[in-house]
Amino acid sequence: MAGFASWLFGLRVQQPREYRRLMRIRRRIYAPVATLDAEIVRSAEPIPFDELDRTAFAPLRPGTRWGGVFDCAWLHITGDVPAGVDHPVVMLGIRGEGLVHSADGELLDSVSTVFQQGDLPNSGARFRPVLNVDATSGRIEFFADVTYNGWILYEVGRAVYHGAHLATRDDEVHALYYDYLTLLVLAGATDDPALESGLRRSLRDADARFTEGDPTGARAALAERLSEPSTSEFVYSAVGHGHLDMAWLWPLRETRRKAARTYVRALNAIDRRDDYVYGTSQPQQMAWMKERHPALFERMRRAVAAGRMELQGSFWVEPDTNLPSGESLVRQALVGRRFLQEEFGLTDDQLRLCWLPDTFGYNGNLPQILRGTGMDWFLTIKLAWNKINDFPHRTFHWQGIDGSTVLVHMPPEGDYNSRGAADNLLTGIRQYPERALNTALLVYGSGDGGGGPNEIHHELTRRERSLRGLPRLEYSSAGSFFRSLERRDLAHTHVGELYLETHQGTYTTQGRIKRHNRLVERKLHEAEALAVLAHDDSRPVLEQHWREVLLNQFHDIVPGSSIARVNREATETYERIEASLDAYADRLVGRLPREGDSPTALNLTSLPRSEFVRHDERWFHAKVPPYAAVPLEPVEALPELASVADTLSNGILTLRFDDTGAIASCLDRDGAEHAAGGLNRLVVHRDPYVWPFNAWDIKPDYVDAPPRVLRVSHVETTVDGPVAVRRQVYRGRTLTIDQRVVLEAGSDVVRFDTEVDWHERHRMLRAEFRPTHYGESVRCEIQFGHIERVTTERDAVEKAQFEVCAHKWIATEDAGGGFALLNDGKYGHRAKNGLLSLNLLRSPTFPDRTADRGIHRFTYAFCPFDDGDLAKVVREAYRLNNPLRMTEGVRFDSVAVVDDPGVIIETVKVAEQGEGVVLRLYESLGRPTTTRLRVDLPHRTARETDLIERPAGEADLGRLAFRPFEIKTILLED
Repeated sequence: MAGFASWLFGLRVQQPREYRRLMRIRRRIYAPVATLDAEIVRSAEPIPFDELDRTAFAPLRPGTRWGGVFDCAWLHITGDVPAGVDHPVVMLGIRGEGLVHSADGELLDSVSTVFQQGDLPNSGARFRPVLNVDATSGRIEFFADVTYNGWILYEVGRAVYHGAHLATRDDEVHALYYDYLTLLVLAGATDDPALESGLRRSLRDADARFTEGDPTGARAALAERLSEPSTSEFVYSAVGHGHLDMAWLWPLRETRRKAARTYVRALNAIDRRDDYVYGTSQPQQMAWMKERHPALFERMRRAVAAGRMELQGSFWVEPDTNLPSGESLVRQALVGRRFLQEEFGLTDDQLRLCWLPDTFGYNGNLPQILRGTGMDWFLTIKLAWNKINDFPHRTFHWQGIDGSTVLVHMPPEGDYNSRGAADNLLTGIRQYPERALNTALLVYGSGDGGGGPNEIHHELTRRERSLRGLPRLEYSSAGSFFRSLERRDLAHTHVGELYLETHQGTYTTQGRIKRHNRLVERKLHEAEALAVLAHDDSRPVLEQHWREVLLNQFHDIVPGSSIARVNREATETYERIEASLDAYADRLVGRLPREGDSPTALNLTSLPRSEFVRHDERWFHAKVPPYAAVPLEPVEALPELASVADTLSNGILTLRFDDTGAIASCLDRDGAEHAAGGLNRLVVHRDPYVWPFNAWDIKPDYVDAPPRVLRVSHVETTVDGPVAVRRQVYRGRTLTIDQRVVLEAGSDVVRFDTEVDWHERHRMLRAEFRPTHYGESVRCEIQFGHIERVTTERDAVEKAQFEVCAHKWIATEDAGGGFALLNDGKYGHRAKNGLLSLNLLRSPTFPDRTADRGIHRFTYAFCPFDDGDLAKVVREAYRLNNPLRMTEGVRFDSVAVVDDPGVIIETVKVAEQGEGVVLRLYESLGRPTTTRLRVDLPHRTARETDLIERPAGEADLGRLAFRPFEIKTILLED
């Protein structure tokens, strides 16, 4: 995300004389020689070049405001080259972005006037030179596919056509402009008074000579300064980059166009600058280029083969790593890596880097997932965004919860959109804890909305390669930098998650998207397992679904930090995929072994199930082994259930409710109390607007103001077969909550089936629990395991973790017992000072002013557990999230089961290659163990593989030894 201060505006205000000098030079660079004519075709959505109606163009005059935010248009620019003008430069002025095509549709160049962080002034002012336009015939003609995507962070403003003309460029003045700009920025950034004084004398001298009409002399006045070599031993490895959010303040359709604009600019620069290296991530964008612009994609292939374009990372997109499941993160690498290898021929050694500069924190098991998918280098800058504590390192080893480590580098400037100017280079060194290494990465170029390095970046970094007062700079790939870095001794290893002390609101914002994400992950799991059981090749059916789900896990989509259109389209995509998966699963179930037509239950988890289910308006008991299907058993009378007045009971737990609807007492059958201060107290907190990151951020001090405690307005109590139910309705002017509190016979899980009609603004709905058993730490489920976090606030680091991310459960305990909070699609939690609080809904207004308004349906639950019995928590969380599937007559024994209840068979799927079957297991409790894996799947060999299914050795299914939280992948083949 870009910053908001314009360097040029600051210069104009703080150094008006220098501003005038710089502008005086700039005005002399280009001399207009002919005006070009323009025509326009406007449209709400993009029109492909091949579908343009050439008769629909209308004349367009300079200065015309032609559209609003996200409006599209094609410009047709024509004109004659004046006699005697050689090598004219085409100058195009638009407010917005454009992709330039020849008259035949060939991609020529891109132009952009999008404001970026601290932009230095472009040499063409409002106009940009357009490369590769053929002027040899004396006639100019080209088309530009243009749009306007708003101003900085906001959907405001209008698209404007400033005009187009031919110009000649004075190369000497052009070079002087960047000489002057380079040294001017250095003079303002250096902390060496003597150097600054000398630089400013040279700048004044150059200005005096230029004013006298001697640009060559002006350059000579600066030449000595520019030729003075750097005396620093520090070397930046500089790689060009154009970070492009898959969606954020623009829809996905615009990202497809932004990607083309970014790539054509990068490839044009590669053609013109021999030592330039451009880095790009996110294979999804490359796949779009292959589909939409095959000639451009071929240019990309050639640049990659020549070592001029570096493909950074293996993930399909740059995902959020807090919210997606572990299996989803594995698929990010598997799908992305396969594309890069098939399309570009990359080797394993070229795919060692994970490139996630902008993601909102990194889960504690990511090192194991990266190592298992062939990545052992990790790049981010995001912890530089911490709001409370400065993360103490920029180059270090990172150890995950299983002991796996990766090498981490965070470019010390704290930016993936560096201008590459002198102040950026010096800032990086000043705030670099490991500067004694004398090396760091510089990632430069316009980003967030794509674009990459432009003329300014190239001209400044070329002059800064060895310049007195600055570290040295060399153009490099990120891979070369990391290869060099891994040979160095690093003093620090960070253990656990890389927690970001900001953006904690993204664990909750856009609850529908998060619920759909959890749901579609489960449906994909079920479809893959059913395909194995039905002997069906699911790969061609599910490949596109996986790609779309992985795309929606981008770090501004699933976190809920995008505009309304992005959120609406993501929801539509989820619903379409879910419907397709349901239909596919039904077809597969129809092919499973059957014994009669009596109702049966299908368990597609690795945990045994014993529970009550409702089928065809009747209650049954289902007792189903892992990955098996068995007949349902009719339910007899269950007299121990009670639901009267303010009490629910099932003989195991007795709940007493207070007049707000909260559970004031929770007694177990031994008379032990589990409610210390109320359970499931529904409260609404003020959630003030945090500029500009309203959807992203929660203010840490929200807890200092007492919340509005909701009071139940209507209560109904019933006993329905094996469940006792208390229905509670809460009504307010801007919210209605209809909640069923459910106790099931034989279970100590209390479930809250909830429907909320939510129309609050800048408020936060939370369910708060104060259990009797509460320790100084809380264990939170993350991908393939859990992480332990403190519940105290003894220092600034502990206080900063006021909101934490967990998946299906969090649990705390003391010597007397434990208490777990479960959910089926919520991620934001507070666990501090005796409180467990589940963040149910937020209502920010930027960038989506309608965020989360409307109806939501979700379930959460709690359960007490005996001290140390975390396996029960894991089991109940899977039960809540993975309901049994009701079938007619389907019957088969377990096809996969383990002896150890802490080992989870998370995935059963068709192998990526060949005709084998893959099982992915993990140890969930955090202790070493050895277990037996029994499978009833045809196979002759069983081999262990890494996470991307590269064989690593024979597997002894009778004794699988696991490290704490270890993930194992088993390949079964005939």
